[in-house]
Amino acid sequence: MTGHIVSTPSRDTIEEVAAFIATLNKTSSHHIGYCGKNKQELAFMLKSELEVPYEQSFLLAYDKDTLIGVIGFDADLQQHSAEILGPFVAEPHSDFASELYFELEKYLPEQIHAVSLFPDRSNTTVTALAEKASFSKKSEQAILTKQKSESTVSYCLEELPSYLHTEFTRLHDLAFPHTYYSGEEIIQRINENRKVFVVEENKKLAGYIYVEIEPNFGEASIEFFAVDAIHQGKGIGAQLLLGAVNWIFSFDSILSLQLCVEATNEKALRIYERVGFHVDHQLHYYVKKLEIIK
Repeated sequence: MTGHIVSTPSRDTIEEVAAFIATLNKTSSHHIGYCGKNKQELAFMLKSELEVPYEQSFLLAYDKDTLIGVIGFDADLQQHSAEILGPFVAEPHSDFASELYFELEKYLPEQIHAVSLFPDRSNTTVTALAEKASFSKKSEQAILTKQKSESTVSYCLEELPSYLHTEFTRLHDLAFPHTYYSGEEIIQRINENRKVFVVEENKKLAGYIYVEIEPNFGEASIEFFAVDAIHQGKGIGAQLLLGAVNWIFSFDSILSLQLCVEATNEKALRIYERVGFHVDHQLHYYVKKLEIIK
C-alpha cells in the first residue's frame, strides 16, 4: 500500500492516536462529526466505549516512524451498522485516505451490513472518498455551539416517560428519517448522561429534545429536537431549548454545548442563532450498504 506501513494497533498507542485525531479534528478540512476535539475524551472513548475493542477496530498508518493516518469504526452489532471514525490523514498524505478506508473494510465484522461517514463539507478528502467508495449522501447537518457565559433563563423539563416511547419514536423518525440515530436507538442510549426531555399536552407528546453530556470532559451536545406539527407555534420549541440548556449548564464542568440540525432547516437555524448559538461545522452524512457474503 504505497510504501506506508498499515496495521492494527496495540493498546499503548491510544494516547498517541487520541492526540493525532484531536489535532486534525479541530480543522474543518479534516473534521469528522463522529469524533470530538478533546484528547482526553477521545482516549477514554478508544479505551472504554467501543463495542469492538480498539485493537480490532482501528488501523494506523506510518511513514517510517511517523504516524500519518488513522481510521477506525464504532460498531453497533445489534443494529448491524458502524460509524467510520475517520479517515484522519496528515498532509501531504491525503491521497492515501481511500486506500486506508478500503483496507478497513476487510476488518469489519460480518454482522455489519451498513457503514456511515460524517465529514465536514470542507473535508474534501473524505467527501471524495464517499463518492469513490459508493456511499450515498442522506442529509446535510449543521453543528451549532453555545457558551455558558451567555445568560440563560432557568427552566426545568420532565424526562421521557415509558408510556411515551412509541410516540417519541414516531415523532423522531418522522422528523429525522435519514439520520444517525433512530428513535429506538436513542431510547437504548438513555442513561444518566444522555437524556430525552419532553413537553406534554394532555398526556400526549408535544415535543422532545435529546441531549448528551460528558461532565468529566466538560462537553455537551443537543443532538435532536422536534415539536409535533399540531403543537407548533405555541412556544414549545423555546421551552425545550431553554430547559435543555438549563440542565446542561447545571454541571460546573460544562462551559459550552453543541447541537446538530438539518443544514437545510433555515427556520430552525434562525431560532438557534437568536438564542445565542452559532454554526461551528456543516457536515455531510453518507451511508453505504455492504455486500453480505454467505
